[in-house]
This record gives sequence, C-alpha cells and structure tokens, in this order.
Amino acid sequence: MSTDTPKDSAADPQPQPKKASTRTGRISGGLALIIASIALIGSGYLWYTLLYERQELLAIDVPGTLETLTRETKQLHDGLTDVEEQQTSLLETQETLKSAVDKVQNDLGRHRTDWILAETEQLLLIANRRLQLARDAASALAALRAADRNLELLANPNLIAVRRQVAREIALLESLEKSDVAGASLRLGALADGLDRLPLSGELHSQVLAHAEAAEPAADGGWQTARGMWRDILQLVRIRRHDATERPLLPPEQQYFVRENLRLMLYGAQQALLQGHVQTYQHNLKTASRWLNDHFDDNTPAVQTARAELDKLRATPVMSELPDISGSLEILRKAGRRAP
Repeated sequence: MSTDTPKDSAADPQPQPKKASTRTGRISGGLALIIASIALIGSGYLWYTLLYERQELLAIDVPGTLETLTRETKQLHDGLTDVEEQQTSLLETQETLKSAVDKVQNDLGRHRTDWILAETEQLLLIANRRLQLARDAASALAALRAADRNLELLANPNLIAVRRQVAREIALLESLEKSDVAGASLRLGALADGLDRLPLSGELHSQVLAHAEAAEPAADGGWQTARGMWRDILQLVRIRRHDATERPLLPPEQQYFVRENLRLMLYGAQQALLQGHVQTYQHNLKTASRWLNDHFDDNTPAVQTARAELDKLRATPVMSELPDISGSLEILRKAGRRAP
C-alpha cells in the first residue's frame, strides 16, 4: 500500500493541463464564431446594398473598366513622356534665345559705346574749330561741356584721362575774359555798309543848296534867270571868318575813294578781330577814326554816331592769345577706340 500511494499522488496532477487547454480552445472557437458572424453580417449588408440600393454597381464591367483604365494610364504615360520631351526642347530653345539676346545686347552696348565715342570726338573737333577759327569761346565751351556729359554716360575707366583733360580745358575757357567777338564783327559790318549815308566835309553845304534850289517856286524865265545871275555874282566874292582851317572840297572821284578806303579799313578790322590779330584790329580802328574825322562832316549826327561806335569798338577787350584745347581730342583718339 505504501508503494501505491505515492504513485497515485504523483499521477493526480496530470489532468490539470488538459482542462486549461480545453478552456482556451473554447475561447478561440467563440472568437472565431464572432468574427465569422461579423463577416457574414458584413457580406449580407454588402449584398443587400448591391441588390437594393446600388444596383448599378452590379452592371459595371469590371474587367472592361480595368482594361480601359490600363489603356488610359498608358496613354497618360505616353502623353507625359511627350510633354517631358517638349519641355526639354523648350528649355533648349530658351537657352538658345537667351544666348542670342545676350549677344544682341552685347552688340548693342558695343555699338552704343562706339556711337557715343564718335559723337564725343565730333564735339571736341567742333570746340577746337570754333575757338581757333571763329574765336568763339562760348560755343567752344558749350561743346566741351557736351563732350564731358557723353563721357560721363559711358562711365569707362579707360576714359578718365580724357575727362580730366576736358575738365582742364573747360576751366581754361571759363577763365578767359568774355568778349562778344561775333557782335563786334557784326557792328563793324554795319558801319561799313552805312558809309554811303555819311556826308563828307563840304558835301552837306552843297546838298543844302541843291535842295533849296529844288524847293523854290517856279517863276517866269526872265525872273529866274536874273536870280541865277545875281547869285553867281554874289559867289564871286565871299568873305568868311574861320577859326579853324577849312577843309577843301573833294572832287566826286576822290569822294568815292574816301568811302571805299574807309570801308576797307573797317573790313580789315573785322578780319583781324576774327583771326585774333589784336594789334591789326586796333590799328585799323584807329586809322578809321582818323579818316572819319578828316574827311567827313563832324557836325552831323550820323558821323558823330559812327565815331562813337568806333570808340566803343576800340574799348572792347579782345582775346589776344587762345588756350590750346586739342589735348583732350588727342587722348580720346588714343584711348577711346580701345574702350570695351
């Protein structure tokens, strides 16, 4: 008995794991049944929806729809490939156009620089010619300032030396004594053109007599003849008192040469003024004034006005020496053509 009891006691615990496994199987089966019930209910609801609420879904040709979708997807893929190719082509065209535009801009910029340089050179030439040939400092100064504005627009470091020289030449012209050379030249020309209206010495008296004779009323021939004879007799003997030496009357041919010589003196003064020959200019004006006093009637307003005009012209300051403004032109021709 003592040996059987331990065997029984050792064999008793064996059924316990069998009961636990049975309980676990029951739980798993219950869960499977619940899941199957939910699936059945869902399938039933799906079939109910398809049969009664969405019957049009049953009429859909799924294989055909899938085939259509596949075909459209392929078409879209092919279209996307074409678009990518076109985009690549557009990018290449854009790069080509950009290169062409850049080249045109570079060409235009280079041509614009060439145009401005050519215009600046012409302005400097005009400044030199106006100053040296016409002695017109005002016009030369305006041309230099315009050339400096053109150089400022270019903003090229290679042209700094040109701008520096132009600034020096502008300062030289601004420091010159201002004189109206063109106005003085025109006044001399007006004097020369009006010499025919100036009366010579003794010419005014003869003109007054001729005018008086023309103004006498007409009379019978005998009385007119008698008055003429009496006037001739009175002119045979004439007593005059003069405090100054009376200038002799000039014959008609000498009157012409007097006017022409004085006109040549005025034109010579005009030419000397334009060429900058100050001594010749002053000498001709002085000779013209003396000639006017010696051979023209000082008592007439016309002669007095002409003499006053000559005195004003003699007092007008004239530039004797002009500055050299050709340096900027030489520097521009050397450096301007190499400007990028």
